[in-house]
Amino acid sequence: MRAGLAACLVLAACPAAAEEPPRWAYLAECSAVFRAVSLSRDYASVSEAQRAAAIEAAGRFRDRAVAVAGEAGQTNPEADVASIMVYLEPRWENRIERLLSVRSNLDWIDYCRRLGREEGVITPLVTP
Repeated sequence: MRAGLAACLVLAACPAAAEEPPRWAYLAECSAVFRAVSLSRDYASVSEAQRAAAIEAAGRFRDRAVAVAGEAGQTNPEADVASIMVYLEPRWENRIERLLSVRSNLDWIDYCRRLGREEGVITPLVTP
């Protein structure tokens, strides 16, 4: 997972001395992941309710990222999360075509579901 947010360490929003990206950055990445899930053609056969659940999960991950950033002492958590979403959303949009058929993408979805459980973010069932 560290490589997935390596660019975050370059951004001013992330602590310069951090070896691992902060938890809020992973929550932001999970927001981008579930947004991509909701847009994926692989996910096209699901109901509108399931697609809406993926969109809702993306929003909840983002909201939780902002809250955790604030708890971590970020002076402007909303802006800090927004600054990395500019990178994360296009990154995951570029994976949409094969989102549910590539093992590393599925690993991220699994990770996000676990993180979501820990943070109280309900995620929809995603199957390839």
